[in-house]
Amino acid sequence: MPIIKREDFGTERAPEWCRVEGGINAMGCSTRSEGSVEVHFHDAEEFWFVLAGKARVMTDGREYVVEPGDVVCTHMGDEHAILEIVEAPYTQVWIECNLRGRKRPGHLHRGEGD
Repeated sequence: MPIIKREDFGTERAPEWCRVEGGINAMGCSTRSEGSVEVHFHDAEEFWFVLAGKARVMTDGREYVVEPGDVVCTHMGDEHAILEIVEAPYTQVWIECNLRGRKRPGHLHRGEGD
């Protein structure tokens, strides 16, 4: 099984059999012991794979408590947030698919040119 470097996702350097349909714009791993992440949305789908801890999150207008093994699936344009770290440390791997629509990168906020 090959190892694919982050910069190679969505390029010809990644074998066709392991490419994500539509491609990947960004990905990473984050660990938090406290705090929150503001309500925002993206011009792409985003997936959080929860590895450790628990957090209270909001997506698609509903609140959930997520724990290891859960995957938070956020559709392009849906507002979402980490509201509270319930059990620290909270660790997630996140993947943001290729930008679509207006193709704006990063965290977007309603009322700021949305």
